[in-house]
Amino acid sequence: MTYRESDVEILLLCEDLINCLNAHPGLTGATEAEREASPIGRRLGFLRKRIETERRLIEEISMPGRLLLEHFSLFAGKMDYTIGFSYGNIKTGRGLLSGVRVGEWGTITLDIGDVSVNWRDADVGYMFYPDRIIVRPKDSGEDDITLFFSYSFKYDGDLILAFKDVKDDDQTLYWHDDMLDE
Repeated sequence: MTYRESDVEILLLCEDLINCLNAHPGLTGATEAEREASPIGRRLGFLRKRIETERRLIEEISMPGRLLLEHFSLFAGKMDYTIGFSYGNIKTGRGLLSGVRVGEWGTITLDIGDVSVNWRDADVGYMFYPDRIIVRPKDSGEDDITLFFSYSFKYDGDLILAFKDVKDDDQTLYWHDDMLDE
């Protein structure tokens, strides 16, 4: 696993925040049903899930998967930038990327409009193009997920440079030549 310079600090911050949230009376000793019945329990639970996503992004996700999620985080929730996907015979128009989550076992979930698209990071390879990414399952019997987006990689060259080793990663199946030139 490769860590970036700031990752250790972020992991320590996430641990501190989780410990602080867990100490709150709204979460301490409460069952899941009790937390869900309490407004503060629900809000604090939501915060805990967001913090767990940050921790899992660093600890459980491959570098290609992390580049994808960090790029998407730059325009998630912004009305000016959209994302679409195709999966097998399902093709969608573009919609707002409203959420990015990392769940247990490295399961990545993208909320695009009213649809959630997910895959397990360890079970796929990534094909990088300037304006789209193809998520290809290692199991050849499954369909690819193609994610196309209006916020091209050319808008964030610093992120590409920070993740320049992704092109040589085992989970990177293809790296378009124009990725670093943009």
